[in-house]
Amino acid sequence: MITCYLDSQDYSTLTDPRQDTHEHREIKHSLLHLAKSKQVRFVFSAAAVCESIALTSDAANLAELRAELLSELCESNALISFDRLIAAEIDALSRKDSRPIEMIDQHGRWFPEIPADDQPLQLWERMCELAKGDMKAMGLSRQERRAKYRALTKNRKLPAELNAHLNQQDTRVFAAELMRKYPMRPEDAELMVSYALGRASAKDFSRALTNGLTDPRWMMKWFTTEHGMASPIADVVRKPGRELGQVMRSLAEFSAEWATKIRDTGLDCDPTGKRGEITSHWQEMEKRQLVSIAQGMARKNGVELGTCEAKEVSTFCPGISAGVRSLYSSVWDNVGGGRKEEISDSQPVDSLHAFYAPYVQVFRADRFMALHIQRQVKSAGTIVVARLTQLVGTLENELL
Repeated sequence: MITCYLDSQDYSTLTDPRQDTHEHREIKHSLLHLAKSKQVRFVFSAAAVCESIALTSDAANLAELRAELLSELCESNALISFDRLIAAEIDALSRKDSRPIEMIDQHGRWFPEIPADDQPLQLWERMCELAKGDMKAMGLSRQERRAKYRALTKNRKLPAELNAHLNQQDTRVFAAELMRKYPMRPEDAELMVSYALGRASAKDFSRALTNGLTDPRWMMKWFTTEHGMASPIADVVRKPGRELGQVMRSLAEFSAEWATKIRDTGLDCDPTGKRGEITSHWQEMEKRQLVSIAQGMARKNGVELGTCEAKEVSTFCPGISAGVRSLYSSVWDNVGGGRKEEISDSQPVDSLHAFYAPYVQVFRADRFMALHIQRQVKSAGTIVVARLTQLVGTLENELL
């Protein structure tokens, strides 16, 4: 079986009625056939989900269509979240362990782990706030409210009077508050409220929390009415894209200006050539950044790496390496490759997708980024496909 990762834009191209062509229908039909035949396992990631989210009501229907195709193709085959991927690779680096890392979660958990022990406290605190408001509405004095609030928060144990009051309330009120933080079915949110009140088990709580997240189709339906929930999730990839895009534009501009000065002063007639000064500095900077990023991620995960070389990071952290190096490679085109088109915010986002490239056999990327990603995953044996129209043929050739 071949594992294949589609570019986020592919889901849009194959479902947007405005792009409906005979060719696109044929591609969609062929991909679905390959998925149903179990010859190809299509997988998705958090990046794909986040990019599929609609931020306006006008785009909500298109988001649902994208999610429908994603679910049909991939079913519940999700690539693990960025934090889990990074933790696994950093652990491999710390132990110098080159054994393959399992990156596919067959239960559709594309999101970070959500510890059951932590969430009830957050829910509890919110419920306390709501109860505090209820007490105020009941006409209790400030001193009385404070006394009852302290009793309420102490050891998470409700006094009988307040417990009776809460039990008279519609749990959907608390569930609605919870759903502002996590997209889920109302019945799942109510089950979580029941857990916080001691009426359901921790297992029920964990199941309820993940139910609404593992089905992208349901998530998109939620966002059609709750657009405020969409922005934070969409920004998981879009915000870094904007911020890192600006940084990379500044870096490319500075490097290009530096190259011009060196050339004009005669210090180096070809500073961005194969042996040029700027090229040398850029390569060293890329290596330093790769090591620095790995060390920073290690510290965040409570791992002490000590000193390590860029080559080691590339060997034991292929996903981190593919993402970082793909981005630097793409930006270099604006410094030493003669590219005039401005660096886009999509390049960092495409580089986030590239974290997963070493872990699949066939990886889709846009025409510009495909070449840069392919260079970084050659040793992994991954085939990066630059055009959607080439995808079916590539998959069929690999199946021969």
